[in-house]
Amino acid sequence: MGEKKILFMFLRPPFGNIYYTEGLRAAVGMMSGLDEHKVTCVYLGDGAFYSLKDRYKEDTRGYLNTLEKFGELNLNVEKESLDELDISKDEVDPMFKVVSRDEVADMIKECDLAYDF
Repeated sequence: MGEKKILFMFLRPPFGNIYYTEGLRAAVGMMSGLDEHKVTCVYLGDGAFYSLKDRYKEDTRGYLNTLEKFGELNLNVEKESLDELDISKDEVDPMFKVVSRDEVADMIKECDLAYDF
């Protein structure tokens, strides 16, 4: 099968559902397989709330640590989503890279598989 570029898009808020937890669990599973896929996570829309410093990470800290152990922790949050939610860059956890909507579009074009949660 070979290495694939896999994009996980988190569109829902990190509260009131299990999508963000299950999405990170799936990302760990994809990254830990024999093919060692390149996994990228991007947080859009209400999913951008997950990027806040010291917030919403209690249930997912283990998954984040595992992703970091397997390779580059590739977490991105869309700048336009932050702006729409009135979240400043200063409020974003440093583990996240702030990217533009155009960069997100490029990620989508370049990936082999995309999943949304």
